[in-house]
Amino acid sequence: MTKMIFYPLGNADSTLLHLKDDRLILKDYYCPELEDGDKRVNLAIELSDYIRSLDRDYIDLVAFSHADDDHLCGCDMFFWFDCDRKYQDKDRIKINELHVPANLITETGLENSAKALQIEARHRLRKGQGIRIHGYPEQLEDWLKSEGIDPKTREELMLHAGDLIPGYSAENGSIEIFIHSPFSFRLEDEEENRNDNSLVWHITFFAGDKKWKAIFGSDATHQDWADIVKLTEINKNEERLDFDLFRISHHCSYLSLSEKKGKTETIPREEIINLFERGNENCILISSSWAIPSEETDQPPHLQAKAFYKKVVQKKGSANNFYVTMEFPDQEHPKPIIVETGIYGFTVKKTAGLSAAAEVTRRQPPRVG
Repeated sequence: MTKMIFYPLGNADSTLLHLKDDRLILKDYYCPELEDGDKRVNLAIELSDYIRSLDRDYIDLVAFSHADDDHLCGCDMFFWFDCDRKYQDKDRIKINELHVPANLITETGLENSAKALQIEARHRLRKGQGIRIHGYPEQLEDWLKSEGIDPKTREELMLHAGDLIPGYSAENGSIEIFIHSPFSFRLEDEEENRNDNSLVWHITFFAGDKKWKAIFGSDATHQDWADIVKLTEINKNEERLDFDLFRISHHCSYLSLSEKKGKTETIPREEIINLFERGNENCILISSSWAIPSEETDQPPHLQAKAFYKKVVQKKGSANNFYVTMEFPDQEHPKPIIVETGIYGFTVKKTAGLSAAAEVTRRQPPRVG
């Protein structure tokens, strides 16, 4: 059985996939210094305990969506980095294969955890092992040449929108990871735009003769989603827009739906309305964010975006299928959201402390995939 774990980290992301063959995939890592009374999970402790319980000291694949703090803060304190001995004490967790967007290699002016991760990614790229780069803009080719590296010798490490991540399939791990973003042409823009160049994945989970599908949205904005929908349709890959679970973008920000917030509800642009219509019956939406406020706020999460997402799940079968990481099972005691995959689809596991009514797990009805 494959398991997904969504951690309560405020407006930040980290999701662990524990595959049927016991491989681990981590998408993003966020662990700042926590003060007393902070209700966010201490990811360093939570993740390390989980990995050590499997009698290992490594994660098979670790992907960082982009170089913003809410996707990588503290990674240099937790992971074993090959680039420098100061990152190599015995308590650190090793990364077998590191995945980053191309602009994490080429961007200038990075600081703190982002800078440390960039040094590690560049070190692995120079060696030509233990790394995959998402997107291949001209700037990356120029960087390789500046390092005295023939770009042709690193082409096998480059992944593009529309590719599948090698090493995973129905027969190998029981999942398939399709890359929606970043697009190399956008990475070539002079102005760095991390959100629209972040890693967006479509994951197919295989359980017997069934398929269940999830989209991990990263911090993609409405323009990125519009491009994803258009290009996916042009390339006749529409099934890569179908989903049973959607980890919504940018901590329930309205900017992932439209440039206009709206008064009580964000009305998405047409391409995004079409995307969410592709959700299957009883689909689940998860917001990795603080609790959704009941009043107007400048920063996400936005109540207007929530209003749209709640309509989506209600139309698809259950208004209860909208989850917020810092509200599960309640705001006072947030716990990781654990979603298991089986022949009946995605099941949100019961968590201690839930009320009797809320303890009912949400299952997908049987469906031929």
